[in-house]
Amino acid sequence: MTRDGGPRDADLAAARRVLVTALNGHQNAALLYVAARLGLADLLADGPKDSAELARSLGAHGPSLHRILRGLVALGVLSQDRDGRFSSTPLATWLEADRPGSLRGLAVLTGEEYAGAWGHLLHSAMTGETAFKHAFGMSQWEHRQLHPELDELFNTGLRQETAQAVAAIVAAYDFSKFRTVADVGGGQGVLLAAILKAHPSVNGILFDQPHVVAQARSCIEAAGLAARCATVGGDFFDQVPDGADAHVLKSVIHDWDDDRSLDILRNCRTALAERGRLLLVERLLPARVEQDPGTVLVDVRMLAVTGGRERTEAEYRALLSAAGLIPTSVIPTRSPFCVIESVRAGGR
Repeated sequence: MTRDGGPRDADLAAARRVLVTALNGHQNAALLYVAARLGLADLLADGPKDSAELARSLGAHGPSLHRILRGLVALGVLSQDRDGRFSSTPLATWLEADRPGSLRGLAVLTGEEYAGAWGHLLHSAMTGETAFKHAFGMSQWEHRQLHPELDELFNTGLRQETAQAVAAIVAAYDFSKFRTVADVGGGQGVLLAAILKAHPSVNGILFDQPHVVAQARSCIEAAGLAARCATVGGDFFDQVPDGADAHVLKSVIHDWDDDRSLDILRNCRTALAERGRLLLVERLLPARVEQDPGTVLVDVRMLAVTGGRERTEAEYRALLSAAGLIPTSVIPTRSPFCVIESVRAGGR
């Protein structure tokens, strides 16, 4: 600070560099998208190659690919030796297709969906509408029905995110008190499988769109849980399967605005056993940004991409109450997620 309390020139210059780096983020994301879409990390897994060899393998324009490869060197994703050949760095290994926890899917989704949506964030600011729908003329769900590969990449990423949090969720909440747990919008069944493995007396119902649960059946069978877990296809905006005394919804409600969320929650309330529990597994929006900046940025992503939102504890309580449910407790976990428990209010 200067004597008059203003920032020093050196501080201003440092702040400018930070902002320039942030503004150049779209360039970095585009380079990573090209690397992921072309499978460069996999092509370089067996050793260095020059740009001409890579171009022949890919049917690419050699001089342009060479320039992009040098851009990836500048990012630290690739390295280049004295002979001009390119090699993977540890960063590039996370773009390998079959590596557990791979970021290749996220890079492809960023290039083909997310970047386009975020480019229309001003539209959301001015209208309150979802940027994705403005950019693509349809919702992300409709777009992925037209592009099954992107849908699979999204589901794989969701499976990875859930896998990172399941141990903390299962450790934090006692699922053993239930006879049957229905995972509503449960994707590939990662969370439900963890619950059933931890509690052998519990049965499960995995409920999601028909094409999702069709893919999930093999995962359930591979986990040795087919005898205790039914898979049911449907639309949670229409109805939710009966027969469970607990409904778990992980990262479902945050995808939707309040009106659509209420449709889902009311259908769950209708299907839930009389003394059952509805369990939302969600992030909680903090009172102040610095308390959890990650969740704040996820909230903006919901605005840009899904039309949903992250919510505070008070907002979740109000939403559940409006759906005819009584919030009973909020259980933190050793993950970004908490478990929000509620019961049915009154009769059907």
